[in-house]
Formats: sequence, C-alpha cells, structure tokens
Amino acid sequence: MLRITAGEYRGRKLKVPKVRATRPLTERAREGVFNHLGKMVREAQVWDIYAGSGILGLEAISRGASQVIAVEKNKVAIDQIKLNTSILGCELALRTIKIDANRAVEILAKEVPPHLIFFDPPYDDFRKGGPRRLKAWALFKSYCGHLAPGGCGIVHTPKGLLNDNELEQLPGINRRDYGSASLYWWHKR
Repeated sequence: MLRITAGEYRGRKLKVPKVRATRPLTERAREGVFNHLGKMVREAQVWDIYAGSGILGLEAISRGASQVIAVEKNKVAIDQIKLNTSILGCELALRTIKIDANRAVEILAKEVPPHLIFFDPPYDDFRKGGPRRLKAWALFKSYCGHLAPGGCGIVHTPKGLLNDNELEQLPGINRRDYGSASLYWWHKR
C-alpha cells in the first residue's frame, strides 16, 4: 500500500500494481520531491513517465496540479493507476497513455508543455551501462526539451549513478539522495 503524503488526498491509501519492475519512491523521498517543488505544483501540467504505480502523479494532483499524463506500457500498472484515480475521484485530472516511454515523447510533444516531468525508468536502464544507459539519459534530456520555461524535470536513479559527463549536459542539475536512490532536479530557464 502507498499513502498520499499531503494535500487534498493526504493519508489516503492506494494499492501498488503487482508488477515486478514497479518500485515506488518512499514517502520520505516523495515528500522531498514535493518540498523542493513547492508552489510549482499548483495548477501544473505534469508528465509522469514510466508511471508504474502512478503515485507521483497522484501526489501532484493531491497538491493542486491541474493535469497529469501518466505514461506506462504495462497494462496491469495502467489498470491499477486508473483504479486508484477512481478511488480518489480525480479521473478528470489524470490521463493514462499505454505506450513505451521511448515512443511517447513524439505523442506528448503535441500536448501542452509540462511544468513538471517525473522520469522513473527501470534501474537496469542506468545500472547496466552501455547503450541502454545512453538511451535512457538521452530520453530524459529529450523529454526535458519539451518543458515549459521555468519547468522542472526530475529523474530517479540508483544512488549516485550519473557521472560528471552526463550531469554537465544539463547545467545546473542538482542531486539529493534518499536511501539507495538519487533524485536529480533540472530546472529549465
């Protein structure tokens, strides 16, 4: 079970989809994300890429985001996100797209530019290195290219995994660690 940490739905418990690759951020890490974002969340357009449980998008809605698009290719995860959205009664604020994140960037490019992007690919995409890691990092940068001015992209990786060369590609990127995970924030000028 997951619990919404703040906002309109604070304390509400939601189910996690029974999908092997889903590893929702801890409550502490989610609170850190949203404390960092502060007032940016209110009325924000949000893209939740590799949505998994959908908890980041649902936290954003609870804190006042106006619209979330959750991208996830796993049908079981999509169904659980929809059920959780229904339980909270926020169906109009969250739209799911069942598609691979690598293909979704072209579709989302036609949408209203987001103020926030949550990007949470499988850890192996970063851990195993090589072409898979290059592709994951390039995809995050591609999504960030669609941010509204002043928007923020957040990527979740295993702790301290991004190297200096990768970080230099997004000047001003910041890192915070939560247990075995790192969150990197990049704000578009």
